Amino acid sequence: MNVVNRNIERLDESVSSRIAAGEVIERPASAAKELLENSLDAGAEDVRISLEQGGKVSLVVEDDGAGIQFDDLGLAFERYATSKIKTLDDLERVRTLGYRGEALSSIAAVSRVELRSRARDSEIGGMIRCDGGAASRCSETPASFGTRIQVDDLFYNLPARRKFLKGSTAELKRIIQVVQDYALVHPRVRFRLSNDGKNLLDIGDAGSTDEVLISLWGREHRSGSSSAMAGGVSVSLWWNNLPGARRVNVTAFVNGRRVQDPTIRSALNSTGASIYGEWVVMVDLPPEDVDVNIHPAKAEVRFRKTGPIFELTRRGAQDLLLKGGGFSGVTHHSGEESGTSIASAVADPWENYVPQPERFKKHPQLFSAVPPEAGAVTEEQGRTLFPDDGGGAERTGRKYLGQAQGGYLVFDDPRGLCLLDAHAAHERILYEQIEDSFAGGLSAAQKMVFEQEIPRAVIAAASLHRDELACMGFTFRLPDDEGNGSGEASLVTVPALRGLGRLSPVEMLRSAIRGIEEEDDPSKRDREVWWRWARTACRDAIKLGDSVGREEAMDLFMRLERCRSPYSCPHGRPTTIFLAGEKLKSWFER
Repeated sequence: MNVVNRNIERLDESVSSRIAAGEVIERPASAAKELLENSLDAGAEDVRISLEQGGKVSLVVEDDGAGIQFDDLGLAFERYATSKIKTLDDLERVRTLGYRGEALSSIAAVSRVELRSRARDSEIGGMIRCDGGAASRCSETPASFGTRIQVDDLFYNLPARRKFLKGSTAELKRIIQVVQDYALVHPRVRFRLSNDGKNLLDIGDAGSTDEVLISLWGREHRSGSSSAMAGGVSVSLWWNNLPGARRVNVTAFVNGRRVQDPTIRSALNSTGASIYGEWVVMVDLPPEDVDVNIHPAKAEVRFRKTGPIFELTRRGAQDLLLKGGGFSGVTHHSGEESGTSIASAVADPWENYVPQPERFKKHPQLFSAVPPEAGAVTEEQGRTLFPDDGGGAERTGRKYLGQAQGGYLVFDDPRGLCLLDAHAAHERILYEQIEDSFAGGLSAAQKMVFEQEIPRAVIAAASLHRDELACMGFTFRLPDDEGNGSGEASLVTVPALRGLGRLSPVEMLRSAIRGIEEEDDPSKRDREVWWRWARTACRDAIKLGDSVGREEAMDLFMRLERCRSPYSCPHGRPTTIFLAGEKLKSWFER
């Protein structure tokens, strides 16, 4: 290795400023986060975000906060210039979201920026412009109360960083997520977001975090909340138990700051239960007990004592998992008692039964003698255990005997004894109904008798994926659509699918959006959406142990035998165990 001796020299200001900017600003969402935090620290109650091409071309944030005095505008883009801390003691007790004095200087170093502001006690405002970190103009000008900052051509002078940005839609999604996150912890602030002139998001302006979550998750979800407090530390949790979820999404806040923290995630995992779904965790503790100055982008914190945080989070998560959902009089982040309840409606599980078409072919008859230790019948052991005489229960002589061992259905057949798992059987039936609906594509749609309002938090994603959703059978009215006099977003048509039962139209829309966003390959998106709907429909299946009458039991068996794969549920569990009569006789030495 060749060692070259060089003198140590100070980096040029243009180089050092861009290195520092790269630590704080990674993409448009990073800039949006910093600007939103400044607005919230200024006490804003109305924040408006306007984007072009997902913030890659232009990002504008306007607020009605305290504003900036004209004499201070010259310092606004200076590194380490801030109004939020002054002494070392202040740094150890940070109560604001911003404090480092790096955000605006970092943004200005890698973009073209214009800032207009007017303080509450000023009669005239001011304006300052920066290009690549160099101020080009500063003057008094008429302005509304609050602050307006426009960031154009982000990373125009850092082409290496710019080429790593994702497409406009991907960057827009990140900004939407940032706005939604801060709406949770600041529910009384109204956040409005538009992209390329289209209004996408109008959220907040609510009384509590619960109300914001209702707009995000919907009233139909099995969601719940819990809180715990000890020694000046409080932890509030919300859990959205998404059916069919395959991942855990944790949104964590510490003293109102959005962070990634291993202690919180470890506490959730320590419950020993399935925690799939969406979690919101808010931790509040004295500012001197948490160090926020360990990450350039303020995305991580360090607790003085992690034990109380871990234990309170774990306790609250266990309480939520035991309750299984439903808000019920807990103290939320807003400090108010709320009786808001989010829970799924209860419906008769048998209402989902729709007669199968006669085109479903019967399977050839083949009963296998399966000893008790072998368990369920599989395709390797026999093509099917169902008779093919076309006469149903009356001609086969099948009789329903009742339920045993926690709810398994027992049938007496001339050829043996059959045990049926009602839940697994019903899951298989619903699953194949949805699968058949998808067999011919997703173009069929049905018009709703009454248009259903779309939650405000869903409008942005629905607008982004409008064309893909239309191919699936979803059509809706958005506030910007011509002829939409009410200005409300509403769902007009949904896919004409059987087997979804209790799944609400809005839940269908949410699941479709999640499937589209999960699968990048357009050729596989339909399959991903279908899979999510099928998994969601499984929760409508009759539960093992529910009381089942004779007619319902016989009907269940007959519908199962019409399925193409009656041997197992969609998750792979067996639906039926068959004990051949001849084998029973041999066991009893008959």
